[in-house]
Amino acid sequence: MNDFNEPVTINVADGEVALVAKANGTVVSAFSKDGFAVYGEADGTGVVGKSSSWLGVYGESAGGLTVDAVRGQGKGATCGVAGHSEGGIGVYGKGGDLAGKFDGKVQINGRAEIVGILQASDVKVDNIIAAREVQAKVGSFGTSISTLDGSFVGKVIAQTGIFSGEVKAKKFIPSGGDYAETFAAGDEFEPGTVLVIGDDGLMAPCDAQYDSRATGVVSGAGGLTPGTVMESNPDSAHHVTLALAGQVYVKADPQYGPIAAGDLLTTSPSEGYAMRVSDRGRAVGAILGKALATLDGEPGLVRMLVTPS
Repeated sequence: MNDFNEPVTINVADGEVALVAKANGTVVSAFSKDGFAVYGEADGTGVVGKSSSWLGVYGESAGGLTVDAVRGQGKGATCGVAGHSEGGIGVYGKGGDLAGKFDGKVQINGRAEIVGILQASDVKVDNIIAAREVQAKVGSFGTSISTLDGSFVGKVIAQTGIFSGEVKAKKFIPSGGDYAETFAAGDEFEPGTVLVIGDDGLMAPCDAQYDSRATGVVSGAGGLTPGTVMESNPDSAHHVTLALAGQVYVKADPQYGPIAAGDLLTTSPSEGYAMRVSDRGRAVGAILGKALATLDGEPGLVRMLVTPS
């Protein structure tokens, strides 16, 4: 049986191709039990496969997850596997579980078009188009996130997202409890602290009752994180996140009167604590919000609806 159109030629004189074989069917067939079935070593390309109608190089393995059908390993700064196509797909992968797996960083210089779901613990790209859903613990998107028609068909889930351009949404559901903004402060203050504007213009804990300089409460107490934070980039060594609207836990002192749900709250002489409003005339301009729970006895945290006035 001879499938060869031309006889095998061994050529070492010109230093280019060592073995030349041409056939209608299989050009080279090799079998090895323990070593390499085909091994190529050269100053140039070790192995070259070319086909006008099928696969240039084909590898098959039944050895399990740890045995590769085709493997490329680059020494130094070279590429382990490189794929290029003039009009088709440079590299294509399809698997029963994973089509591709990358243990290191992945760099995309062009545009990533994802028609399925992107799930990652850290995503950072300049331009990503997702047709269904983007899920990330941290998402940093420098240019845009959109579907092919410029909107999200599914949803975007991210613990942290940085959007340098415009973000439009028909419905936005924050995961926290309040709408907050960062302000310059004289020091770092724990969540729940009642703040006023200090003489130097920086946020400071309250220390007087019915203080009209009252600004609000430091967000984040009681496990109730801010839902939306406006970053105003305060020019100071310290800054605080102040709740402007929504629900927040505030430090309150009931020694000035037990607090009941629905009571208005204002600043108190206890540093950084709120108290119940008992004199509405004095509370004008010093109201922090409305209590959503009761508090009696010892000072503590009480849930409050932010309604400054």
